[in-house]
Amino acid sequence: MDVNFSSDERLYRGLHSMWIEDDDSISSAAFKDSCGVSVDRDGGREEIDCIERMVGALPQIVGVGRITCGEVEECGAIPKYLPVEGNEYHSEIHDSAEQVQIKSRSKSRQLANKCQLVFKKQ
Repeated sequence: MDVNFSSDERLYRGLHSMWIEDDDSISSAAFKDSCGVSVDRDGGREEIDCIERMVGALPQIVGVGRITCGEVEECGAIPKYLPVEGNEYHSEIHDSAEQVQIKSRSKSRQLANKCQLVFKKQ
């Protein structure tokens, strides 16, 4: 898989219940992780395939959010392709090329505002 992302490539973030607000918006906490914000890139797959794989692999999540690489970059963050054993689609959102953790409250809020809830367990 190409290590570069196109601006319209979609990234999917597994969401815990505490990251989904009552109005189904996404909390900025979903974009605060000292180890990088773990996401799956679409890698040319259909959205339903991305969601099903994520929900199947991570039974603790209750929702899935979607953001494009272009939206990530508009917020001043960067997507990085970091596949792991068993998941060739694994990627992360980093603050910058030099810094992993997104420490800026405004940057994590911008990312959350751009991220759309595309799946929620009933």
